[in-house]
Amino acid sequence: MAEPGGLFDAMHRKEPAEPQTRERGGFDRATWLALGLGGALAGLCLAVPKLRFALSYLTILIHELGHAAVGWLFGYPSIPAFDFTYGGGITTAQARSRLLLGVAYGLFAALAAASGKDRRKFVATLVGLGLFIACAHTRAHQAIILFMGHGAELVMAGVFLYRAMSGSTVVHEVERSLYAMCGFFIVMSDIAFAYRLWASPAERAAYGAAKGGGHWMDFSQLARQLGLSLPTVALLFLLCCLAPGALSVVAHHGFGRRV
Repeated sequence: MAEPGGLFDAMHRKEPAEPQTRERGGFDRATWLALGLGGALAGLCLAVPKLRFALSYLTILIHELGHAAVGWLFGYPSIPAFDFTYGGGITTAQARSRLLLGVAYGLFAALAAASGKDRRKFVATLVGLGLFIACAHTRAHQAIILFMGHGAELVMAGVFLYRAMSGSTVVHEVERSLYAMCGFFIVMSDIAFAYRLWASPAERAAYGAAKGGGHWMDFSQLARQLGLSLPTVALLFLLCCLAPGALSVVAHHGFGRRV
């Protein structure tokens, strides 16, 4: 027998509300708020010298880890560090190790084996292996290692912006604004750096004199290796700075979560 009031309760019981969803890859109010707040915070950090100095260490860390990671991939044991003599960072690379290079080939073999019957993954692995061989046994890998300091900054900026847009892996919504701040800060800093290096002879002179002189900075060496002028390399990098924002939007539309 039903308990007193049971029928009344059943008639007036409300079903739990369906969780609100938005279309994958959409830009709702929360997304625009996160991007807007993050962009404003990034601009503030760039405008205030002490904040810019503090946050620049994130960029330095990513930069040197980029050099080191790609160096290890091509067989050079590399140790990233902060440069307490001249400022910024420095990555020390040792002589090339055939053992490490063999490990890289082993990783490609493992990827090929893991692809199983997936033809597309197998073909993609073979293409990647072909590109790796073409770079690892020519001077191209040296240029890639040099570029992937600043290149890693752009990669991580894209990851930060994607997480800000999609909310991927965040625990609290405030994290989206922090991701946006970091992503915008890196991109804005790199755009300003590339523009100055392209447009200002004085900036190029200072860049060449950095680290004790000798034109040892990444883009100076890269320009020599590629047979290009430093302004041309700076202009190409300036164009690359557009990639994080564009690719993060594409990734968001393709893989953004439903919330």
